[in-house]
Amino acid sequence: MSEHFQGKFEAELKYHLQDPQKLINELKKAGATLFTPENKETDWYMEHNNTEFSAPTISLCIRKMQPAGINLLIVKGPDLSQCEAVRIENAEKTVSMFTTLGYHCILNYTKSREIYFLDEFHITIDKLDNLGSFAEFAIMTDDPNKLPLYADQLKQLATEFGFTEKNLEKNNYKTLMLNKLKSYPNLFSKHVYRDN
Repeated sequence: MSEHFQGKFEAELKYHLQDPQKLINELKKAGATLFTPENKETDWYMEHNNTEFSAPTISLCIRKMQPAGINLLIVKGPDLSQCEAVRIENAEKTVSMFTTLGYHCILNYTKSREIYFLDEFHITIDKLDNLGSFAEFAIMTDDPNKLPLYADQLKQLATEFGFTEKNLEKNNYKTLMLNKLKSYPNLFSKHVYRDN
């Protein structure tokens, strides 16, 4: 995996995106490098009844990226900026192993994602059914003291691509999706969901 994803902490800003192709064109003009083209990322969010993983700031996620062929075990939290990932060989088998250990899948969905590298930053363009499109500007680090500086740099970078505070989305995808599924039960047929 790229050195862009090395680090225990992540500074990230997520924005609602109206025109993904326009942003892609602007990224290419700025010299951004495409890392993963037209990937489908399937996420399984796992929880255990005997843990506090139901807290909104903690997530255990198993991710399958195709056609990139990358599978990840991801833990986010408890601090909002904490994010660690490790490569695994088989996503479905890992889900099965956690199920054997007593975990259950509270949410399973697939999103479309392209990842671009621009200098030390990575920018993702995401599309989620029933939620829309988003652009994430992010950078990883092992030094939490750098997070405020990186947040300012990300805000400046996003501004250069036309994003403003009104486009900012402060919730993560897990929260957005769970809230949507609670509000619209007819979506349950397309996504695994369990209300604890």
